[in-house]
Amino acid sequence: MRIGICTTDFPTMPADELFGRIARMGYECLQFSFASAAETGEEAGPALEIPEKITARTIDCVSGCSRKYKLPIIAVNGTFNMAHPDAEVRDEGVRRFGLLADAVKELGCSVISLCTGTRNRDSLWRPHTDNQTCEAWNDSLDTMRRLCDIAEARGLTLAMETEASNVVCTAERARRMMDEAASPALKMIIDPANLFLPGTARPENAAPVLENAFRCFGKDIVIAHGKDIRPGDGIDFCGTGLGMVDFSLMLRLLRQYGYQGDWVLHGIYDEADMPRALEYAEAVLAGNK
Repeated sequence: MRIGICTTDFPTMPADELFGRIARMGYECLQFSFASAAETGEEAGPALEIPEKITARTIDCVSGCSRKYKLPIIAVNGTFNMAHPDAEVRDEGVRRFGLLADAVKELGCSVISLCTGTRNRDSLWRPHTDNQTCEAWNDSLDTMRRLCDIAEARGLTLAMETEASNVVCTAERARRMMDEAASPALKMIIDPANLFLPGTARPENAAPVLENAFRCFGKDIVIAHGKDIRPGDGIDFCGTGLGMVDFSLMLRLLRQYGYQGDWVLHGIYDEADMPRALEYAEAVLAGNK
């Protein structure tokens, strides 16, 4: 199992600088967002984090940096607000997703990460009181089915995750989304910090919440994240190893459920803390061999 990092933990910068920094820290792979590379020329928006267009020159630049620094791209972010209350926004997300899917194939990658969306118009990562309505669910599901058609046609895998702020906010709802989408292309990211709803981030819940997630979708996991969360009444994410997540248990469960992929750290954001997070993850991994 290699240890990687999400490029969204870094500010936007030229691709060569981004890949170089990650390689010098010692990470072995990465989950890539086109919004992380300055060459894309477009910042992430409040509802659409997929660029409006991705040029061949940008793809060549990113793939060249991947080869130069020996950092394989194991997944690409395809996040947009799949449950946005405005159908035109959802339609534009699907259009951009089709272009992204072609770019992902060009990068030699086969996995695209998703955000199941929110009724919040200001950010696809903020909650809304209507997220648990039938209307929000149906809009997210309809969008998911359209993305599954795109992925199936190109031989790609889609990876969603639970998010307290999104329509799919629990392991049970993730299972339901996969069952109702009914596509072999739709799989899961296990992000242990994202399994907690407000008021549930308590040390005594760390193991039961994680074990329940594996019972719900353990056999469908294609990406393992390393985001952490501090105990408290709210949602307070932190760097890997600084919170209450039992990563040793997560690794044991991944092995139990036959996971063959990599471990991608996420939610660190402080570049000065990234070497420590990597050292922590390496120690946990060594202790679970």
